[in-house]
Amino acid sequence: MLKPQQMSSVIITGHNNIQETVIKELHNLKILHIVEHSKNESADIGKPLESAARLSEILVRIRALITALNVKQEDANFELKRGIAEIESTAKKLNEEAGAIIEELKKIDEQLAKNNAVRQELEALNGINIPLENFTSYRTLSYFSGYLNKGNVQVLKEELSSATNKYILFDSIVKKKTLIVLFVDVKNKEQANEILQKNSFSQINFTNIANLKGNAAINLKRIEDETAKLQNKEENIKKNISKLAREYGGFLIAADEFLSGQLEKAEAPLKFASTPSSFLIKGWVPTENLSRSVDRLNKASKNKIFVHFEPAKEHDKVPVKLKNAKFAKPFEFFIDLYSMPTYREIDPTFFIFLTFPIFFGIMLGDVGYGAFSLAMFWLLKKKMPKAKDFFNILILASFVTILFGLLFGEFFGREFIHPIISREHEMFTLLYLAIAVGIVHVNTGLILGFINEMKSHGIMHAIYAKASWIVLQIGIAMLALSYFNVISVSPLVGYVFLGASVLMLFKGEGVKGLIELPSILTNIMSYARLMAIGMSSVILAVITNELANEFFHQGRFFVLIGVLILIVGHAINIMLGLLGSFLHSLRLHYVEFFSKFFHGGAKKYAPFGAKE
Repeated sequence: MLKPQQMSSVIITGHNNIQETVIKELHNLKILHIVEHSKNESADIGKPLESAARLSEILVRIRALITALNVKQEDANFELKRGIAEIESTAKKLNEEAGAIIEELKKIDEQLAKNNAVRQELEALNGINIPLENFTSYRTLSYFSGYLNKGNVQVLKEELSSATNKYILFDSIVKKKTLIVLFVDVKNKEQANEILQKNSFSQINFTNIANLKGNAAINLKRIEDETAKLQNKEENIKKNISKLAREYGGFLIAADEFLSGQLEKAEAPLKFASTPSSFLIKGWVPTENLSRSVDRLNKASKNKIFVHFEPAKEHDKVPVKLKNAKFAKPFEFFIDLYSMPTYREIDPTFFIFLTFPIFFGIMLGDVGYGAFSLAMFWLLKKKMPKAKDFFNILILASFVTILFGLLFGEFFGREFIHPIISREHEMFTLLYLAIAVGIVHVNTGLILGFINEMKSHGIMHAIYAKASWIVLQIGIAMLALSYFNVISVSPLVGYVFLGASVLMLFKGEGVKGLIELPSILTNIMSYARLMAIGMSSVILAVITNELANEFFHQGRFFVLIGVLILIVGHAINIMLGLLGSFLHSLRLHYVEFFSKFFHGGAKKYAPFGAKE
């Protein structure tokens, strides 16, 4: 805890004839974080094992079937007892069976799409009783079809009549728009087009009905009947696909997992250094597991490999494996979300475990809200076990919310017991408490920063870069206390501290440090949100309760309205409260706290053969 797991660098070398054996054992050990080799003059990149191409081909087929059959990960409860040959055979057979069904479904979907396009055009023309075969090319006639966006048909007829009497105009109202079909002598085509454009005409080409005969109504009935039959056929095919998914889903998920592992082993040499006769593997292993791992590798290779290992050096880029107690481990989620600490940095997980639930609880701070969120997150954890760490964080935060709810005496916005601190009436007390929390939290970050800097750059740099901020705060406090006559100290003492801190900061961080001088105050004042977010939640809860009471006092059916207001109002307030408390608690850690000591940027430890 407080620092990542100790790591050792490992180099494994051996003859190519035992490479596959070593790969297999490393995959079983799930302990080595492989450092990929870059091609150089002394060694090339290794070649994948012979089985890689075949495994990749089968895996692609398996994943295509998973997608085609819409197999869910929940179907993974299957014990795979087949070898690669049997998996390949089953996948081939299933691909033939499912492939034919899926191809048929594809054709049906294509036909349904065509029918839909035809149907839309027929529906538009349904109000115009003209044979569809008229929509063809003529030597002496031209036709226009589309919508009049503005104007009216009568005006259009008058303008056309003034230009020529050789035209036929059909019109119909379709979805509050005027659809027109105009047939005109080919000699008057350009003139007719000008008149249409003047009336904001939008042309539509009825291309999908070009080969149809009869009127729109007859064809529309035929299309609808055909579509119904296709939809029925589609439904039956989907049932067959669902049946295949139920029958083979477990096998496909298990095969995907198995083949992925096998392919990972087959492609592992692509990360190794290689010569015509030998291979070399570089990587990192947790020091506590090193001895056991070396023994197993030697046993598997019959002592035909050479293993060199040594502790991590100062400037090594070491992959990081966090090491926290079980109770704090869920909070590693926040580190993964932000950035992994470097190998020699302090791991802040434990501190987030201590303070995140407290910040969350202060802001939400209601027994009723806390109990509701506790129950909700408990149920969600049962429904989504893969996100259990995240929900464990929120469950703990909800429990702390209940504790602060007791402190504030609040239950769904009402003071149900005598509060130790009343959020409704003691705003300034809460503000002072929030600022005090901020001072402690920020300075804890500075102390951690001091330790980090001391380990990486020496004690003097740590004093200049981090202790200077603490000296600065002492100076500000001295000036404030002497100004308000809280202590009988000359303001000169405060100015001495301020001056010393500025010089130290310039020495440690240069001009950048001087520019950031005001940030220490803004960082601390930012913790006022602990009070502000909580107050906004209280105010909304009080308004909800008072509004509901107004309806309760009127009796009869107004009581139901009051109950509805309570449910909706508090539901909205809980959701806003949960979101605000979570995000602002996280912000205080990422922005105000981490900025004082945390650099991050390390790679996460990812051992060969382990699932992510």
